[in-house]
Amino acid sequence: MDYTTTPVPYLPRLGHLAFLDLEVEELDTSSLQARLIQSPTREFLLSRRRIWDTATRDEIDADTLLADLGHLAPSVAKDFISKEHTEASFAFRLINDVDYHGEEEGYIAMSYCWKKMNRDTPRKVVEDLPFAWTREVEQFPLPTSGTLFQAVLKEKSAREGLWFDQVCINQDDEAERATIIGAIDAIYKNARTVVVALDDIVATPEEEQFLRSYLDQYSYSDLAIDQQPNAHQNPPFMYQHPAFVSFFERFIQSEYFERAWCAHEIRLGQQHVFLLRCSSQYVDEVQTVIRFTTYFLLHMLVLASELLTSTPAQQTRIRTLQDLLIGHSSTQGKKDLAVRRPDTPQTLNFEPAAFVPKMVDTFQMKAGGNPRLPEYLRRLDANRDKTCIALSTSKLPITLAPSNPYQRPNIEDECLRSLLLVGLAARDPVCLCTTGTPLQLHDGSVSWLSRPTSLDTHSNRSIPRRFPPSSNPIRQSSDGRAEYAQLNLIFLDLPHRSNPNPLFPTHIARARLFIHLCIQFRIPGPGMWGFWQGPDHQRAASMCNAFIQTLGCIFNCGPQWLLELTTSHNFSHISTLEPHTIDMLLNPHLIIQNYILLPEGQSALSSLLACISSILISGIPWASGATERTHGPLIVSAPTPSYLSIDPTCGSKAIIFAPFVHSKTLLIAIPDAVKAAEYDGLARAWVLTSMNPFTGSPKQSVSWTLQSKGVVFGDGNFKAGLARCGEVRCHRVYGPSGQMSA
Repeated sequence: MDYTTTPVPYLPRLGHLAFLDLEVEELDTSSLQARLIQSPTREFLLSRRRIWDTATRDEIDADTLLADLGHLAPSVAKDFISKEHTEASFAFRLINDVDYHGEEEGYIAMSYCWKKMNRDTPRKVVEDLPFAWTREVEQFPLPTSGTLFQAVLKEKSAREGLWFDQVCINQDDEAERATIIGAIDAIYKNARTVVVALDDIVATPEEEQFLRSYLDQYSYSDLAIDQQPNAHQNPPFMYQHPAFVSFFERFIQSEYFERAWCAHEIRLGQQHVFLLRCSSQYVDEVQTVIRFTTYFLLHMLVLASELLTSTPAQQTRIRTLQDLLIGHSSTQGKKDLAVRRPDTPQTLNFEPAAFVPKMVDTFQMKAGGNPRLPEYLRRLDANRDKTCIALSTSKLPITLAPSNPYQRPNIEDECLRSLLLVGLAARDPVCLCTTGTPLQLHDGSVSWLSRPTSLDTHSNRSIPRRFPPSSNPIRQSSDGRAEYAQLNLIFLDLPHRSNPNPLFPTHIARARLFIHLCIQFRIPGPGMWGFWQGPDHQRAASMCNAFIQTLGCIFNCGPQWLLELTTSHNFSHISTLEPHTIDMLLNPHLIIQNYILLPEGQSALSSLLACISSILISGIPWASGATERTHGPLIVSAPTPSYLSIDPTCGSKAIIFAPFVHSKTLLIAIPDAVKAAEYDGLARAWVLTSMNPFTGSPKQSVSWTLQSKGVVFGDGNFKAGLARCGEVRCHRVYGPSGQMSA
């Protein structure tokens, strides 16, 4: 007799998508209670994944960071405390059944979007029992619909607790609330699963029907786990199933994905389960809930990315979700995701965090703040929340201290100011090179710091290394009327003043001929070139002049300068100009009228236009409100040390964009902290105008007004000259509205 059996096939996708049928009236919150978790259970639950993210960020520890912040800006340092302190001291509560008397072996955390403006809090009520007996029970309001909350409870095993903020934080205690906000990382990272309850979207009957029919096909697919079923079809799979498209679009349009806290909670979670209701409801009052895991969400994102008809807003949301889940997209990471509520711990995926991009992303999202506060104070509280989130997502080991009545108001610009100062204390070079509008402070003054924007790091393919410590570090102070930065600056030479090139007018005339011929022959180029080419475009004249002036500067800098620029990492996204092509284009004897008739000539000019466009996009500080009408290219060179006898006409050239209005009085300086060549993609050139009657004043600190910042496009000689420059001087730099004397 043959006792062999057929092996059960391994189905790695089984459980990624499911349907839960729940009775609407079944939920009874009186059987639940929130209790304070004591030691040693508390330490066990919150230490299983306690690996400091900052270990990957040059070993920044809280004590050192706070000490450096205290030296940089003492008035700001008092507003921050160590995250380790908050995580060790916050009140940790979990929800469980009133009849459960053991110690929790784990817990799940709930993530949801508040819909009510007035949040209720748990309350004690007296419940009548038979024979005139009574008992006091705790009742708390539901954060979601009853059906979804039932589904959340089903994710919890018998020996697990549930955490969600409305009940597990004493909403009447502002100090407790502030402390837990600073420790939220520990709560969500150590949760076995983050359950995302989407209460503002409901699947239609057609969408539910499709997903039920798709369930078996997806679950029983024999593809490897790192491959996606139905991907790369022609036409794309979602095109063939409109109900699938509508479900996905409804899903990503949830308000949940617009909230800063929600995005942060997803990012922290090691596993995710998503829950949403179906609109169909049976006569016996059974409600259907769709449950799916991160696996299935990633599957939908892959299929949706093939849709060519998705709007820019949808494409942005898809990319955002992919970024949030990037730590779970590898094969190894997928093995650790929640499918059938496993209880095995997961390993963390460490990725260094860029501070300024995380700050920008966080402040672009929504946050509600404490709904018990008046409208104005609630907005300030929301900015405070965003500050905590930005610190956490950047993996810095500090958080905000509980508020006090003497601290500066939490208006957005003040919060950004504090974060940028924290970044400078951590020696983040981008914080010194932000290019947005100057920050408007609560007292009406203007900071020397600029608003961070998404344009500040667009030309960098990697996170810039922290700038080195200095014997004369950056300091911030105030003279009673405005804040200023005190730091070492390296002033660049301005050849057009000290040694003007007599051939420069010829370069401009030749550049004008090039650009006009490219317009006449409709030479194609990227967006910056093409958007103003239409007839009667209102910016045609100014854009044409910007291309001409920039090309004239390129002719002046020479072919070697252009070759080094186009082969740098900042220009890796455009087609490289070959050396022989550059020599041809910049040859003063080239007859451009003939060259443009040749296919290779048109191709070369198209690449040249792409290069000029990239210089304009990166060089003009658009985020501050600058345009081609306010800023133009300017040639600078690295200062020559007095102990070197170098011909100033030999090499060491760079181009920056400076405001026209200050062209006769400006000077260009680079902070000594970011003079290294690795920071050449940042806006490290400061356009300064003097606040002193004589810039040669014997006073120790000369004062300047910061008018603009920009990227320096320099060649190897320029970078080498800047790196060896040791002649620096400590200066004071005020924001653009500062009018006080030194």
